[in-house]
Amino acid sequence: MKQQEIELLLKASLESEKKERERIAADLHDSVSSDLSAIRNFLALILKTEEDEERKAVFNELKLGVEHSIENTRLISYKLAPPLLDKYGLVVALEDYFTNLTKKTNCNFSIQCSDNFISLTEHEAYELFRVVQEFTTNMLKYGSITTCLVVLYVNDTLGYIEVIDDGVSFNFEKQLATSEGTGLKNINSRLKVIGAILLQREVLQGNHFVISIDKQ
Repeated sequence: MKQQEIELLLKASLESEKKERERIAADLHDSVSSDLSAIRNFLALILKTEEDEERKAVFNELKLGVEHSIENTRLISYKLAPPLLDKYGLVVALEDYFTNLTKKTNCNFSIQCSDNFISLTEHEAYELFRVVQEFTTNMLKYGSITTCLVVLYVNDTLGYIEVIDDGVSFNFEKQLATSEGTGLKNINSRLKVIGAILLQREVLQGNHFVISIDKQ
C-alpha cells in the first residue's frame, strides 16, 4: 500500500509538472514572443526612416538583440512543451528535436526507428521524450559528445529505446546514488511511473543505455 501510494504521488507530481510546462510554454509563445515581435517590427519601421548612420547602427543592434531574444524564447517554449509530441507522437517529436539540437550545437544527433514500433499512450510518449531530453542535456553539459544515436525497435511485446553517445563514460546507478542534481533522478522517476526499465551496457567508449517498455 505504501509503495502504491508513493507511485500515485509520483504520477500526480509528473502530471502537474506537464501541465505547468504547457502553461508556461503557451505564455511565452502568446505573450512574450508577441511583445518582442511588436518591438522588432517597430524598430524595423524606425530603420526605414532614420537617416543618421550612428543612430541607425544602434537601432539595428537593438533589432538584432530582439530577434535573438525571440529565437531563444521560441526555443525555451519548444523545450517546455514540444508542439509535435501530442499531434504526431514520440518519433516525429524526437526527429524535430534532434534536427534543432544538431543545428544549435557542434554535435550530430540522429534517430533510427523500426516501422513496427509499439503504440504509446500520450503519457508514455511524453515521459519517454523527457527522458531522452534529460540524457541529451547531460551529454551536452557534462559529456563532451560529438555524436548521439537513438534507436527505437520492437522485440516480441517489448519496445526498446537505445541511447548511444561517444562522450565521457559514467555509471548511471552510481551517479544516481551520489548526484545532488535532478537530471538523473528525473530520468529514474519518469521511467518508473510508466513501468519502463533502464539498463546500461558496458562499452569501450561513451555510454549505451537501453530502455524497455512492455506493451503486452
